[in-house]
Formats: sequence, C-alpha cells, structure tokens
Amino acid sequence: MSKSTPIQIHVLSEIRNEKDLDKEQIEVRTKGEFILKGKTSYIRYEEEHELGSVKTTVKIAENEVVVMRTGAVVMKQRFIKGMVTATEYTTPYGRLQLATNTHSLSHVTENRQGKLVLHYDLQLDEKEKHVHTLMMTYKEEQS
Repeated sequence: MSKSTPIQIHVLSEIRNEKDLDKEQIEVRTKGEFILKGKTSYIRYEEEHELGSVKTTVKIAENEVVVMRTGAVVMKQRFIKGMVTATEYTTPYGRLQLATNTHSLSHVTENRQGKLVLHYDLQLDEKEKHVHTLMMTYKEEQS
C-alpha cells in the first residue's frame, strides 16, 4: 500500500463479562484511510456512535497499538503485550478510568490488506473485568 490509501475496514469486537461469561459482539464496516510512516501504520476512520460521531485513529507500531478516539467519545487506549496501561474514557456523561491488560497483539499485512488482532482484559473498577477480542481487517479499496 502507498503512503495514503483508501481502504475498506471491518471491525469485530467480542466482549465477555469475566463473571457470567455473557458475550456481546460489536461489528462495524466502514471506509477509511491507511497511512504508512516509516515502520508505523495508521488506520483512520469515522463511525457513528450512540453518542454521536467519533473519529478513530489506530496507530500500529512494532510492539504497541494505540487507539485514539475524538468526537462524542474521547480516549487514548494503549496496548502493549504483557503490560497494564491506564486509559481515561470521556463521554458527555462523564469520565471513566480504565485499566487495559494486553495478553496478545498481532498485525499482519500482505497483498494490500491487513489484519490486526488484540486480546485484552478491560478493568472498569475493582469489581468489573471484561475480556475483549478485537479483530480489524482492512483491504485497499478497489476503484
């Protein structure tokens, strides 16, 4: 893919409550942009959230992924394998402090397409912990 390439994006997020194993899936299909700066990849897209429009940038480096959201929701969530990172999640209703424990992350690109997979726990407070799997696939948009 070139420096800036239009792409089709499919995001599938699976969330399980650690206690009762209830499962929720969130799926988004949208168009966006892939940018390569050196060895770092960026994926940008916009989505409609229940609170309004949200612009998302996913920064993918060798050992770290950062998801940045602005708009109706503001957050910067870091994923580093084997580490717990702190995130502040801001909505019009207030702020939440979250802890992200990343178990694994992988990013593979080949033939003008790619796949990012993250497995992590998200701790909302002392009582609530959710197990997340995020899979994002993307491919160059055909003109």
